Amino acid sequence: MIDATEGLHNQDLKIATLAWEAGRGLIMVVNKWDLKEKDDKTAAKFEKECAEKAPYLRFVPFVFTSALTGMRVTKVLDLIQTVDAERHKRISTSQVNDALQQLLARRQPPQAAGHEIKLNYATQVETNPPTIAVFGNNPDKLQEHYVRYLHNGFREFWGFTGNPLRIILRRKSEKQ
Repeated sequence: MIDATEGLHNQDLKIATLAWEAGRGLIMVVNKWDLKEKDDKTAAKFEKECAEKAPYLRFVPFVFTSALTGMRVTKVLDLIQTVDAERHKRISTSQVNDALQQLLARRQPPQAAGHEIKLNYATQVETNPPTIAVFGNNPDKLQEHYVRYLHNGFREFWGFTGNPLRIILRRKSEKQ
């Protein structure tokens, strides 16, 4: 919970980051919104400023409340249910593979030290938090920016709102 009159403190950010890295779902509740001077862009600006401090916050829903007046307090409960449903969302292997093929068609992985990198297939291996395993010939050589591309692409397809999405890179076994 963030105090709207004070903004996002380092301590708030540390707690949110610990929860995110531990694989927990997050909702950013901004209280005392009734005391904040605002226009129609204030909420979006507040969210953007927070995401600049911690990029993962762009995947986290914000709800602007007032405990004093009760404004949007019940929306917090709705968001808890939404984030929990997103956390336990199961995507079929065929859907994950279709998404991977679309992402590969848009942008192939770059070569690494003269080695061609082929990504063969992907599957969701876990929920809570959602985790997708991507199999290929040289996964350890895949550059971080391309892993972010896959991460953002999978989020475009399924959202996983309020939850960290983990991507595990694995070497395709020789038998397959």
